[in-house]
Amino acid sequence: DKECWDYKGGKEPYGWRMRKSDQPFFAVVNIGNSHESRAHGKVDNTRHDPAKMQLHSYHPDLPVIRQNYAKYADAVQDMDRGVQRCLDALKEDGLYEDTIIIYNSDHGGVMARSKRFLYASGVHCPLVIRIPEKFKHLYPASSRGMTVDRLVSFVDMPKTWLSLAGAEIPHTFQGTVFLGKGTEPEPRYHVAFRERADERLDHVRMIRDARYAYHKNYMPFAPAGHHLAYLWKAPATAAWEQHHRAGKTDSVTGRFFRPRVSEEFYDNDHDFDNVRNLIDTPEHQARIEIMKQALRRKQLELYDSGLLPEKMRDRRAAQHNLTIYEMVRDKKIYPLETYLDAADLALLRNAKNLDTFVESMSHSDEGMRWWAIVGIHLLGNEATPAIRVLERALEDESHEVRTMAAWSLVKLGRTSKAVACLEELLFNGSQCRSMVHNVLDWMGEPAFPLVKKYMKEGGSKKGRYGISILGRVAELQGW
Repeated sequence: DKECWDYKGGKEPYGWRMRKSDQPFFAVVNIGNSHESRAHGKVDNTRHDPAKMQLHSYHPDLPVIRQNYAKYADAVQDMDRGVQRCLDALKEDGLYEDTIIIYNSDHGGVMARSKRFLYASGVHCPLVIRIPEKFKHLYPASSRGMTVDRLVSFVDMPKTWLSLAGAEIPHTFQGTVFLGKGTEPEPRYHVAFRERADERLDHVRMIRDARYAYHKNYMPFAPAGHHLAYLWKAPATAAWEQHHRAGKTDSVTGRFFRPRVSEEFYDNDHDFDNVRNLIDTPEHQARIEIMKQALRRKQLELYDSGLLPEKMRDRRAAQHNLTIYEMVRDKKIYPLETYLDAADLALLRNAKNLDTFVESMSHSDEGMRWWAIVGIHLLGNEATPAIRVLERALEDESHEVRTMAAWSLVKLGRTSKAVACLEELLFNGSQCRSMVHNVLDWMGEPAFPLVKKYMKEGGSKKGRYGISILGRVAELQGW
């Protein structure tokens, strides 16, 4: 949104130079040298030595991956030089000692499994603040150059910048002030979320304190590392996937491409790469329970809108002529507590709950039927007694429920009616086209005949950011 800025960008990279004489300013300088796109393309002839790169433990040690790390290290170095040019411009304009300088990124790294994901390498961001001597009353520590051990989230920043400027803070602002005389108590937790990325569906919530992180995967049947056209433009990502498809990854380097567990728990102090899931460790159970309850309270406080599949949520809001913001605040239309309970039950993967899921498949609320079908699906072969219920669900009013019921039946070996249902959704239009395409990809080989037919009959191989989901399936199969 450029309308809120006095200077909306142009040839002058430093907006403060376009202000009136002696006018106070708040300027944002975006330095794109280290954008994710800088990790794309050829990875040879780098300034940094690939052999000296320190790889995350979840990446296999392959030459291309080392080269891609080195290429991105070059990009970060270029970005550093851009920061220096900005600082030099402030000095040249006589503003350096009058300006509070904030340096931060908008996410963690860009190599696969960082940006877009809720592991530490994706959500842990640099934040460096320089406060001139004349404003030393704002120092968050006793002296310059110190590290402040405090949880800070992006949601804290607008409120903090307004506080530093002495401006009025709207009551609608979330977050806490972390700098200056208006500093508020440190929050105990940081909360993060993951939803659809481009055309790929997902649903994850994460809460962490200063040390530990609890993740809840609401779509654990999908791998974290399903193909995303833009992410795969980095040679390291493609090489990693190829290595996995060749059967050469292990339990750590291959996990990214496999379906997930329902919950994860990590000690960030001793496992920054988040590869040792401690969710079942006895000594952490009390802490895990506390953090699970804290996450639930935060979801209720923020009216978490993700407990319905995206298109189902859109349909419901449109049906009531409401915005999503309005809809999720109406408990009759969007009973969030009930959905959270239903989701928790589904994610337990306990066959003792099968009767409850079967009963919920007759619920008038398609959201409840959604979580029931997820619960049945996650039971795998233990869901066999529900086959008739699954077959009836192939005609559910909700196409999301139909799609998951079909996939569940395929997993149970009952493919005929299931594939016919998916074919109908694929070729004759669906309320949830993206979900149908995602599920066909996740299904693997049983979906190949449908995908091949789709491509033969003119299905597009082109997606918004590159090859489409089904186009990618066809490409891998050589169609």
